[in-house]
Amino acid sequence: MLFAFLLFLWIKAGMDVRYMMRVLVHRDSSTSDYRWKDSMPVAPAASPSPWREAPDCPAVTAAFTQEPDLTDLDTYLTQGGTLALVVVRDGAIVCEWYGNGGARDRPAAAFSVSKTVIALLLARAVDEGKIASLDDPITVHVPALAARDHRFSAISLADLVDMRSGIAFDEHTSFPWVDQDAPAVYYASDLAATVVDRPRIEAPPGRFVYNDYAPNLIGLALERAYGRPLAPGPMQALWSELGAESPATWSVDGHGFAWHESGLVVTARDLARVGRLMLEDGKVAGRQVAPRSFLTRSLDPIGRRAAATFAGSEVGYRDGWWVLGDHELIAMGAHGQVMLVSLATNTVIVRMGQDGHDETNIAIARRLQRVARRLTR
Repeated sequence: MLFAFLLFLWIKAGMDVRYMMRVLVHRDSSTSDYRWKDSMPVAPAASPSPWREAPDCPAVTAAFTQEPDLTDLDTYLTQGGTLALVVVRDGAIVCEWYGNGGARDRPAAAFSVSKTVIALLLARAVDEGKIASLDDPITVHVPALAARDHRFSAISLADLVDMRSGIAFDEHTSFPWVDQDAPAVYYASDLAATVVDRPRIEAPPGRFVYNDYAPNLIGLALERAYGRPLAPGPMQALWSELGAESPATWSVDGHGFAWHESGLVVTARDLARVGRLMLEDGKVAGRQVAPRSFLTRSLDPIGRRAAATFAGSEVGYRDGWWVLGDHELIAMGAHGQVMLVSLATNTVIVRMGQDGHDETNIAIARRLQRVARRLTR
């Protein structure tokens, strides 16, 4: 009976034993997965740009403790599995907190916040002339898709980065697990082959469907445009220009291809530098690091149109950012990885967390939104 069961799963897993065993052993994702996945390093800047600091933790604590369900910030953060909380206002770190094994110089898994960074790297590739335009069909860069289904030629890089490609994707998993979209990406043995061979089109481009194939197809385009893998190529260049203080890593499969949808492992302090770009015209020390086209497109009112509803909160999606109301951009990843960029209050808040805790990402994002607004009073 056991042999027949394993044979059934092996067939369903495309006869890939390593993939099948990863799915069966690990099942749901975890914030510790980066420890067993292979990775490529991203070095800090040769001349890091230290953060300006203007400590004001009492104001941050007061802003949090105005929440009706929260009387003590340290207890809330500790019991909620927070690893790091970094609050930046007017370009300076005003408060930071670490616990549950987190530390100022200790990277944590960012999960789908990685998608926001991939969108920025795509915009930089267009700005550098490595990729002609966001209007390029993905088949210009990945011709094998057109050979499999000519309809892929109608999907542009812009469609992919906005999650409006028409490619089907199911985030939910159930028995037999191994034949479903989410694990097929997250546990892939050969991720590049998976995202070329597996995706299927369910509709013409236009409708929003959150999709882990999309950032990996963008990743294929980036790798071919630069002639180098993500981490030692465009990601390292971005990290250097940001003035990052700490090393990061990017999880990769056995072939060195990055999990573009979820693989970034980074400190909260350095991740906040990405958010800060949105508030400072994309510049670091006078140098244009985020192209103005990325800022303009990310803030386009088109992105404020409802794309999804989480617990009654309507959110938009544009250029790798969730859009919350008129003045906040949110990057969100599984298990409580949330970065708020509040244009109205010139604030960035990064919260990194552990798996196994109940507060949802949208609840965290809404809380950080309220905290940022209170800090300006």
